[in-house]
Amino acid sequence: MGSRADIDDLLSGTFNSILRIEERSLDNRLTEGLTITEVHTIVAIGLYEQNPMNVIAARLCVTTATLTTAVNKLEKRGFIRRERDVEDRRKVMLSLTKKGRLVYRAHSLFHKQMIDDALSGLTDEEERVLTTALVKVKAFFDERA
Repeated sequence: MGSRADIDDLLSGTFNSILRIEERSLDNRLTEGLTITEVHTIVAIGLYEQNPMNVIAARLCVTTATLTTAVNKLEKRGFIRRERDVEDRRKVMLSLTKKGRLVYRAHSLFHKQMIDDALSGLTDEEERVLTTALVKVKAFFDERA
């Protein structure tokens, strides 16, 4: 078994590697130079959902003011649509445009392929053990986020 320092290095290194791979995956015609944060904002809105700003901000763990900055850019570039709720005009509802849905799908495909490739060398039992351990580790971090 590895030491706790080894586990720390593995977690940090894996996180950083995923971010670098994700950044490289954004270099295509669909994403038109979007940042990781902007893509994650698109994903948080949902493929065919329409959600209020406060729900999206909570999903991203940011303030509504921070989200507004991203929304302004994404709306201007044609990735999202912002509309007032018909029942409560105080609520601003967000949804994806066709262009935004293309980015959402491309990002989802990227993650599916990344996970398929990363787990391809594991047995079913190793994958089960990894999943069980990651659920516990994620719960720890979620409690503190």
